[in-house]
Amino acid sequence: MDDKICSFSGHRQIAKIHVSALPELLSKTIDELIASGVRTFRSGGALGFDMLAAGCVLAKKRNNPDIRLHMILPCRNQSARWAEKFRRAYDNILSAADEVTYIAEQYDAFCMQRRNVALVDGADILLCYLTRSFGGTMSTVNYAYDENLKIINLATLL
Repeated sequence: MDDKICSFSGHRQIAKIHVSALPELLSKTIDELIASGVRTFRSGGALGFDMLAAGCVLAKKRNNPDIRLHMILPCRNQSARWAEKFRRAYDNILSAADEVTYIAEQYDAFCMQRRNVALVDGADILLCYLTRSFGGTMSTVNYAYDENLKIINLATLL
C-alpha cells in the first residue's frame, strides 16, 4: 500500500474560542492519520494554522522518524514582512523540514493560489481549520472537494 499524503490548510487567525483546544485536537488527529498510513504531511507555511500544523508534525517526527514534512511555499520572501519572532519560528520549521518547495521566486498576485493547488494535487487528505465561507482556505477546501480528497475540518470538531 502506498503511503498517504495529508495537506494542511487553515486561517492565519485562530478564533479565540478555539485557541486553547485546537493544538490538542490537531495533535490527536495527526496521530490518527499516522496510524492510518499517512507518512507525508504538507504545509503552506502561512502564519496561524499552517505553522501550528507544521510544528506539530515536527514534534511527532521525534517518535515517528518515518514521517515527512514537506513545506510548499508560495514564494521565497513569504516571511519578509513578518515580526521577528514569527520569522525565527518559520526559519526553524524550514530548516527542520524534509523538503521545501517554492512556487515562485518572488511574491506575485497568484503565488498563494498556486501554492494552495500544489498542496491539494497528489494528496489524499486535507486537514483544515475552516470557520468562514470565503478566502484562501475556503477555495482550497473547495478544490480538495472537487479532487475527491478526504476533508477533515477541525473547526467543526471543536
